[in-house]
Amino acid sequence: MKTTLHTFADIKAYFANNRKPLFFVSASNFNMMGMHDWVNNWYNINMLDCFDGNHPNVLVVADDHTRVFDGIEDVNHHLLNSEATRALIAKVQATSEQRCQALFLFFDAQLESICQELELDIVLPKNTLVREIDSKIVTTQIGNSAGVASVPNVLARVGSYAELQQLAHTAGLGKRWVVQSAYGDSGKTTFFIASEADYTSVASKIESQDQVKLMRWVNCVGTAIEACATRWGTFVGPLLSEMIGLESLTPYQGGWCGNEIYSPAFSAEIRTQVLQKTQAMGDALYQLGYRGYFELDYLIDQDSGEVYLGELNARISGVSALTNMSDFCAKHVPLFLFHLLEYDPLVELTLDAAAFNRSMLAHGADGVSSQLILKHTEDSLKIVTQAPVSGVYKMKSDGHLSLKCASLNRRDALAPDEAYVLRITAPGEYAYKGADLAIMFVNQVIRTPQGQLNAHGSGWVSALQSQFSTRQLNQQERSLVELTQNPANVKSSRTSS
Repeated sequence: MKTTLHTFADIKAYFANNRKPLFFVSASNFNMMGMHDWVNNWYNINMLDCFDGNHPNVLVVADDHTRVFDGIEDVNHHLLNSEATRALIAKVQATSEQRCQALFLFFDAQLESICQELELDIVLPKNTLVREIDSKIVTTQIGNSAGVASVPNVLARVGSYAELQQLAHTAGLGKRWVVQSAYGDSGKTTFFIASEADYTSVASKIESQDQVKLMRWVNCVGTAIEACATRWGTFVGPLLSEMIGLESLTPYQGGWCGNEIYSPAFSAEIRTQVLQKTQAMGDALYQLGYRGYFELDYLIDQDSGEVYLGELNARISGVSALTNMSDFCAKHVPLFLFHLLEYDPLVELTLDAAAFNRSMLAHGADGVSSQLILKHTEDSLKIVTQAPVSGVYKMKSDGHLSLKCASLNRRDALAPDEAYVLRITAPGEYAYKGADLAIMFVNQVIRTPQGQLNAHGSGWVSALQSQFSTRQLNQQERSLVELTQNPANVKSSRTSS
């Protein structure tokens, strides 16, 4: 018998009484922070102990350092195959009247097979479809068919700098370009080319691809927005500004390092355009068989005012925590709950997606909320000797952080001089180039209109950096690294974004 939900209160009550156990399996719980407060029977199975064993909804399956992880999917294999995970799943299954469900940030065919063996239903689109849509080439094509244009570009194989120049000339792409490969972290697979020297430094990465996206360079502001494609329509979240390549936070020129939500960040016209484009993309994805949560990056050309499609992440993303813990979602319901409803065949929803989106357009950016992603920016391998606990911190007058309390809840820190810190890398762990150290949530605008950190942002970053200390590896540790491969390669898969 189907349950019909009419209001936000109905949705809250439905998930507060949820009887289907759900396991979120990932390196950390960052992306789905706080979801256990909304969804009964929610479990996190993680490799990183961000809460020092104090989170009642987190099972930590530690890295035993006996294997090399080739990606976060490999981390998830490790998590699902552990004795502790299987014991927890069996215990929950024994007392549940309904089949258990599984969620991943990234997954593959092998994980689908493991879940089938464990009698877990994956509440995500099939991996083959996710993999196809996740291609930046395919994203561009879907956008074109939905009337959502990308920055002027050409999709082609590039075998030399001369070929790149010719392709750009023929397509009218100017004399400065951005090149992206079909797959990969945009911070590591987005290349900015203004000269032959720029090209030469990344030529092997470009020329190894069957096809790349060659774009005109534009003076742009980056944005991020999440949405959920369902049988009731596409529900759209708040529009976030995006922080890219800030040297104090990330070593990667094109690397994502944070976001902000606040109303004056974008004009009403821009917000309306983005909402319409996102609805169109969601509807197009649903027609292709893609159901549920996704994230889009848009690029706003500062010179022309054009809003271009940037990237599509066909999954939970690095902005999911900020979206779902925003003031709007805290007041109503997290956007992600619509994903779970889409995968529940026994639910009918009368809540109007268009009305929800109009409300989000009007009030989704109420308040101020920002997140900073702090990475190890040195090109070095060190051991972390000091790191903050996850919790609520207060900014002191001398520019240092004072711990108010260890906490599991980002929304315990909502004052302008407070921050919530989620520690990712603990003492004793490796710090390598690009390693995530911590995520900080603050309640202030942290950038200038030109996109650089303002005084508040710089202060928060410096204060967070000072919470970490590192040391050089000793000879025994260096020998172990040489024996087991460099953790910069092994553990880059552990990032939570």
